[in-house]
Amino acid sequence: MEAKIFSPELLKEIRDKFIYIDWDPYTGKRIHIEASGGSIRLKSVVDTYAKETCLPSEHHRGNPASNHADEVFEKGMEDLKIFVGGKSGQIMPALSGSQATFLILNSVINHIPGKNIVTTQLEHPSNLDGCKYFADLRGLELRVAKLSRKTSSIPIDSILEKIDKDTCLLSFVHASNVTGAVHNVGTIVKEARKINPDLYIVVDAVQYTPHGPIDVEEWGVDGYAFSPYKVYCVKGCGFGYLSDRLAKLPHWKLAGKTEADWVLGSPGHQIYGAFSAMIDYLCWLGSKFSDSHDRRELLNVAKQQIYQHMMALSERILKGTDNIDGLWDMDHVTVPGLGDLSDRLCIIPFNIDGMTAEEAKNRYEKEHQIRICARNYDAYNKQMLDALGMPYAARLSACHYNTPKEIDEFLKATASFA
Repeated sequence: MEAKIFSPELLKEIRDKFIYIDWDPYTGKRIHIEASGGSIRLKSVVDTYAKETCLPSEHHRGNPASNHADEVFEKGMEDLKIFVGGKSGQIMPALSGSQATFLILNSVINHIPGKNIVTTQLEHPSNLDGCKYFADLRGLELRVAKLSRKTSSIPIDSILEKIDKDTCLLSFVHASNVTGAVHNVGTIVKEARKINPDLYIVVDAVQYTPHGPIDVEEWGVDGYAFSPYKVYCVKGCGFGYLSDRLAKLPHWKLAGKTEADWVLGSPGHQIYGAFSAMIDYLCWLGSKFSDSHDRRELLNVAKQQIYQHMMALSERILKGTDNIDGLWDMDHVTVPGLGDLSDRLCIIPFNIDGMTAEEAKNRYEKEHQIRICARNYDAYNKQMLDALGMPYAARLSACHYNTPKEIDEFLKATASFA
């Protein structure tokens, strides 16, 4: 895929659709390059959520307001399947992407015969710790594929060599929220099932979903968990796509519901309305590059263009411009091996000589009004930092609303720390 920055005119249109794009009510003007911690929200999402939250009527009450809530919910469910490319299967709501991951792992690991589980060193704790928790409950072996420090990703062979006929589950991250590495889900699934055709495969997609095309049906995954708050949408919810065979596994449900129903209670229709508003935005973006009127096609076009923009931002950050050094050219900056930039999101871990990650984060904020993140040695990051051989890491994580000018300001600030 070609690296290509959005035009200045389109970037202005995009940024006009987001709230607090370059300032917030607590600190004033700032540059937000911390999308992995939660993307900036769309104005349409905020407006839709507020409007729908005001309605008092519940689902299935037969009055006009209730009928409207039913319609918003159904459209949201339809848009969720369009988003992931799920022609079959089910959508499971949860309180977060982490909870969605745990619920999926619980059903697979506790009900599928096997002797071992395979995951990787690059996982978010919701996946790695979840696999370990349920493996310990069942007395299964947990096999962890090792990270390559040359690419900050998991080589496919490192995953495949852990799988055998007794593996009941392969669970891995689509894209890392620390290194930005994107794993080829389709290839991993295809090769893994050559070893074990009945293998259940679950993907933690929380970090990947805002940035690249998704097709769970084509890839053949069984579970795909994600969080709307990273896709310019609302917080306090998560979703999981479930294949037909996974959806029918034993799980928490009301006795009167169908075998494959994973909806517990009455979900707030405002969440689904907000998600549809986000899909409307992506279709609008796709329409800038396509004459199609098909919602799924426009969505895919938008995601392809977003990925190209992100690749171009990554190149600018690392290689710089004619007038500004990139991180790779700065002697006081250390960046781990990143491999091919076409196989990663614009998420870059780095360290600055003489500063901890926390000190660097604070200086960017206080001296330059730039917001990034510090990944410290804690429950969320220690296994990945150990794998990278880093005690901590500052992390820049861009989104498609970020501009070349914002990246240049970040690079100038970084150069000033020499």
